[in-house]
Amino acid sequence: MLRYRRHVQSFTEAEIAEKLKVAEALRGEGKRVYEIARVLGVTDTTYYNWLKRAEKPSRSGEAELRRLRRENAQLKRAVKSLAGIAGVAQG
Repeated sequence: MLRYRRHVQSFTEAEIAEKLKVAEALRGEGKRVYEIARVLGVTDTTYYNWLKRAEKPSRSGEAELRRLRRENAQLKRAVKSLAGIAGVAQG
């Protein structure tokens, strides 16, 4: 008995982004998901997974957001401290 291996194609992030732009245009034309997936050359499931991944912020984006929030909190404390010192000096 012969068994065939399915060719699994992986796409780069840039290719996925480009295909999602094409998909958005097709959705605007009223195409159905299975039609969009066929045009993109992927399955419905892959298309939905790409959409889900595109909606979530990336891990590096989350880390950057946490870093910026910490920095913002430090700056707020510094401003509050300086405002207190300025108030004492004037008073």
